[in-house]
Amino acid sequence: MQIFIFITCVCCGVVSGIVYDVLYIARCAVCGVEKRAYTVKDKIFVIASDIIYTLVFAAMFIFTSVMFDFYELRLFMLLGCVLGAILYLKSFHVFVAFLAGKVYNKVTLKKLSRSKTKNERIKA
Repeated sequence: MQIFIFITCVCCGVVSGIVYDVLYIARCAVCGVEKRAYTVKDKIFVIASDIIYTLVFAAMFIFTSVMFDFYELRLFMLLGCVLGAILYLKSFHVFVAFLAGKVYNKVTLKKLSRSKTKNERIKA
């Protein structure tokens, strides 16, 4: 039974990685990719998304524990969740982060080229 609980907790960790990626994409869309250029508004958005991630993860873990009758909180359950999240972040998240960076760079370049052409028209 403990192996089933551990595997279920690893799956919870993987799902939490998916939730993290959704919030990561939202963060890239709102704040951008460059962390050094974050304003106070961007930092508040990052903190809010981290709190949302924590609450969703906690709710998901409690829901799973209730659905499968995991009566006690054991250390291996938490380790399974952390292991699942790490596995996800070290595998699929790398791909998502790469794509998010590429899309952000293309959108930024289009905005820059539009503003350059607009400035050239104004000067002429």
